[in-house]
Amino acid sequence: MKLNLLPILNFDGKKIHIDEKVSVSPRHDDTFKICSPVEFDGTVQNVGGTIELCGTAAAWLNLICDRCGEEYETTLRFPINERFKKADEFSDVDDDPDISMLEGTSIDLDEIIYTNLFLNLPSKQLCSDDCKGLCPICGGNLNKTDCGCKSDTTDPRFDILDNLLGK
Repeated sequence: MKLNLLPILNFDGKKIHIDEKVSVSPRHDDTFKICSPVEFDGTVQNVGGTIELCGTAAAWLNLICDRCGEEYETTLRFPINERFKKADEFSDVDDDPDISMLEGTSIDLDEIIYTNLFLNLPSKQLCSDDCKGLCPICGGNLNKTDCGCKSDTTDPRFDILDNLLGK
C-alpha cells in the first residue's frame, strides 16, 4: 500500500492518522506465515521537513516452535518508528543513519511493516514458556506424552568407573 504524503509534505506540523489493515506479501524464504492482514494504527507527521511515521502494528503469525517443532499461532505486536527526509541537492541524509531518503511523494507501507515485523520476531520462537521439547532418545514430543525413555543415561566412557563403584 502506497501512502500518499502530498497533504503533509510541504506543511510543517501537519499530521495524518492511519488506521489500516495492510496485506503484507510473504517472502519465499520466510520461516513464518502471516495469517491475516497486519493491523496498523499510527500517524505520519511533518516535523521540520522530516516525515515521521509512528504507530503500532499487530500481526497474526503462524510459527514453528524451536523446541518441539510444532506449528503454533500467536499475535505479535510491535512499534514502528521511521523517519524520512525528502532528497534534494541541499540536504545530506547520510549524516543520520536513522533517516531514510524519501523518493517521490509516497512511502511503501507494506515494505515498512514487513521490515519492522521481521526485526521484531522473537529470536527463540516457543509455543509456550514451559514447552518441554523433544525426547533426546526417541524424538517424541514431551508436551503430548511422556515417552518413558530412560533419561539418566551416562557417557559410555565412564562405564568402567560405574563397574568399580558397583553400580
